[in-house]
Amino acid sequence: MSHSQGSRVSAVACLFTAMLFWGAIPIFLRYFVADQKLDPWAVNAVRYLVAALFWLPVVVVLGRRQPHDGAPGRNVWRDALIPSAINVFAQATYGISPLYASAPAIGFALRLSFLFTLLFGVLLIAEERRLVRRRRFIAGAILCLAGVAGMFVGGVTKAGSITPAGMAILVLSTICWGGYAVSVRVCMAGYPVRLSFGVISLYTTGGLIALAAAFGRPSDLVQASRIAWLAMVGSAMMGIALGHVLYYRGIQRLGPVVSSGLLLATPFITYAGAAVLLRETLTGLQVLGGLAVVGGGALLVAARADLERRRPAGPPAEAPQDAPAV
Repeated sequence: MSHSQGSRVSAVACLFTAMLFWGAIPIFLRYFVADQKLDPWAVNAVRYLVAALFWLPVVVVLGRRQPHDGAPGRNVWRDALIPSAINVFAQATYGISPLYASAPAIGFALRLSFLFTLLFGVLLIAEERRLVRRRRFIAGAILCLAGVAGMFVGGVTKAGSITPAGMAILVLSTICWGGYAVSVRVCMAGYPVRLSFGVISLYTTGGLIALAAAFGRPSDLVQASRIAWLAMVGSAMMGIALGHVLYYRGIQRLGPVVSSGLLLATPFITYAGAAVLLRETLTGLQVLGGLAVVGGGALLVAARADLERRRPAGPPAEAPQDAPAV
């Protein structure tokens, strides 16, 4: 096997591992809330604190260096404020969604985030505006929205699957994830990806701790079992720390479009795992809605790929086009 082929195989393996990790996160979150009866605000804060401690040495080492683009006067802590604020809202809404929705519903609904990533890109980045003229983009957007509507209508007929509040929270979360992905691209250009994500993780941890103190029940953590604590630490490492390392490794070799395309399979991992471990499934209409969301996402990825092919060659993107929920 040539070095190039080996590198490609390694990148695909990294992406599939990241996909497995992220597919498991909604199952973990439902386990904390539905099985262990833990406060989701407190769980959110603990998970991000673990990730922040993981990234802290990276921030200390890389933070001493100048931005890669050499722009004078730039400061990574200042530039990360907007993405971090958006990430706090994205992570907070995602973290409380298991109170109102099953793991499979969460997994499929969150694929809507790629649509909002592209929409925010169209609004804020001039070179992205050619997307709206592509039929695949329009068809993909319509299919995604129709799929979410189908999941909501189907969820009304299945107790515990998803509530109106749950659907509203998940849609808000996907909007925030879309805004986060674009804000990272706009605000953090020129910084190493690991430094950007590390600083954002530190800021996000502070925000989530404040929200847990204001709205949650941190005292619940005292009652958490040893297994629950291990699951919190493990899910933080899988979803927030190692998952992103693996995902960025795949992006560097395969590009953001292919990487986003592979992520479309993530909800199916969630569905299979939740059915076995939590006995949570979807109605027939919800399954069709979830498939529509994934199919619409595939059309959006195809539209994005068309745009990439017609763009002049340049350096690879430093940030992913899709920001996975973790």
